[in-house]
Amino acid sequence: MSSVCPVTLSLAEPSVQQCPYPMYATLHRDAPVYHDANMNLYLITRYADVVAASLDCETFSSQIDMRRDVAVADVSPSDDLYRREGWVVADVLSQVDPPRHTIFRRIVERLFTGPAVKRLHTYLDAHVCELIDGFAARGEADFLTEFALPLPIDVIADQLGLPRSAAADIKRWTDAYIESFDPTISAEHKLECARRIIEFQKYFIAKRAEKIAAPAADLLSMLAVADRPDGGRLSDEEYLALCAQLMVAGNETTRNHLMAAMLMLIDDPPLQQRLRADPAMIPRFIDESLRLESPAQGLYRRCTREVTLSGTTIPEGAIVLLMFAAGNRDERQFQNSSTLDLNRPNAARHLAFGHGIHSCIGRTLATAELTIAFTRLLERLDDIRLRQDTDRPRYKPHFNMRALESLPIEFVARSTTGHP
Repeated sequence: MSSVCPVTLSLAEPSVQQCPYPMYATLHRDAPVYHDANMNLYLITRYADVVAASLDCETFSSQIDMRRDVAVADVSPSDDLYRREGWVVADVLSQVDPPRHTIFRRIVERLFTGPAVKRLHTYLDAHVCELIDGFAARGEADFLTEFALPLPIDVIADQLGLPRSAAADIKRWTDAYIESFDPTISAEHKLECARRIIEFQKYFIAKRAEKIAAPAADLLSMLAVADRPDGGRLSDEEYLALCAQLMVAGNETTRNHLMAAMLMLIDDPPLQQRLRADPAMIPRFIDESLRLESPAQGLYRRCTREVTLSGTTIPEGAIVLLMFAAGNRDERQFQNSSTLDLNRPNAARHLAFGHGIHSCIGRTLATAELTIAFTRLLERLDDIRLRQDTDRPRYKPHFNMRALESLPIEFVARSTTGHP
């Protein structure tokens, strides 16, 4: 085993964080369930195993304290800060099991049904066009700051009932959550993230009081007065947990995938032309791009008992990472898995949104944003390419979130006749 799958195959390696796919291919072949000694995580990488583990919440529990159970740094200073100045908040959705998970999922999932999201299509289309109008005439853009960042942040701000002027704060708070979940984070950085998260907590607690006094047709007004099935009002901590989940999930992964999918189009000019000629293929492109470049590489689980999977025994209490991104490139499930294939019959079975009871609540909204965005971008912009004076974009160093650092583009603007 050590000769074909050395311990240097680790999610902590900078080269792996830039491109994890050779590592995934090696693990598929040689060690489909692999102990990453540097991260002290068991990685489950084959599609069938990821799906099976996702459906077995009794063995692979989601009940994990992300601040402690996967942390390397001492969390005591940030714990003290939360107790003194903020709220000690436990997760209620992604890192919790039924029946508690079921209670809180039911509170928010009705907001993201197909009919609910369909009612937003005209609004999404208008905002996408508004953003493109801001840079199309120049023939160039910073795709991150002028499109990929503001689109999902504006959408989640609008849906929550926050002013768009809060966008910069939403990004800072979202980044604080994402960074704080990195097991390799230093104690000093973790404390700085805690300070930003407490800013978020105070802001949203104040907003709760505002929404109770003057409710509106937005998500915060709904959450501010939401009752649990037992009839009790959400506690401040439960309210904050749901707000954080909606804020972070509502913009981080969509932002990152807008950039990843745009880079795929830049690297394949014939694909751009094919999608312009046949926009009906864009939803297939979205599925395939999500499969190939999953913005979140995986989710944590804890083994509640010793279990053997694909020949490897995982001990009771071990922390496991269900590698959705690795499963999406498993040749056993997706033939020629590293190739984008618009005619792939099972493309929609990708795991980019997770699987089972913890699959992403906002997948319908995210898919709508991505589909409308690329429909309009390809309609309005020809010959999209990297700006000539820039190097190849790099990915931010993170073991789990796949995010380009920047994406400067240039293009030929097309006629705007007929757009909203």
